[in-house]
Amino acid sequence: MLKFIGVGDLLNSDLLNTSAYIKKENKMLLIDCGVMSFKRMLELNLFDDIDTVYIAITHMHPDHVGALASLVFYLNNKKIVPNIIVPCEDEEQKQDIVNFLFLQGLVNDKYNLINDEDTFVFDNMLKFTYKQIKHNELLKSFAIEMSFVDKKIYYLGDNNDERYQKNIAKKLGDNDLVYTDCCGNNSTHHIDLDTLTEIYDEKTRKQVYCMHFKDDESIFKAKNLGFNIAIKEQSKEEYLKKIMSH
Repeated sequence: MLKFIGVGDLLNSDLLNTSAYIKKENKMLLIDCGVMSFKRMLELNLFDDIDTVYIAITHMHPDHVGALASLVFYLNNKKIVPNIIVPCEDEEQKQDIVNFLFLQGLVNDKYNLINDEDTFVFDNMLKFTYKQIKHNELLKSFAIEMSFVDKKIYYLGDNNDERYQKNIAKKLGDNDLVYTDCCGNNSTHHIDLDTLTEIYDEKTRKQVYCMHFKDDESIFKAKNLGFNIAIKEQSKEEYLKKIMSH
């Protein structure tokens, strides 16, 4: 259901920073907006025929929030005031976003701050909720849980939270999907593929999409272990070039 602007980690310039979105008619929900994301959004013409934009930020690392100000400026130029979703019970995270944008010349009339549990982005989205998870001791990180009529989507931008992942695995419905980073070999801040393999059995791995890749080796490993792979979307030009090359 999610489409991806990029699927790489902070330093993966080929796969770009991990960022996902959903579109329906004239509305769009964007998850994260890293330093390498903005130019790619324009190449993909993501905001053509869009007049309502919701932006969800999982945490304040640059590969997840670095291009947020550029995006707000761009949308304002298109006469769009974006809605930035914030955790309803976390004033600290809300203020971090306000301060971050203010330091780049944006005051709060250029965007709207809206609470997560009050957000209904699409007609069949019943609920959108942030859940705080373990990632980095210096800043807060959030998973996103989206409940739809027929499924639930769990999105973990960056995490090293085995407990949260185990809770997901226990209650995962047949139609539910999990999107998780997997670049954490010997890392205290990211979960790794070996740990994910212990949490999700062979059946449920088909419902888990790995993303936030450090390198191609991690992609091949995830695929060989039975996980799905988040794929970076191609522009029309890239697609035509690929077709013509065959």
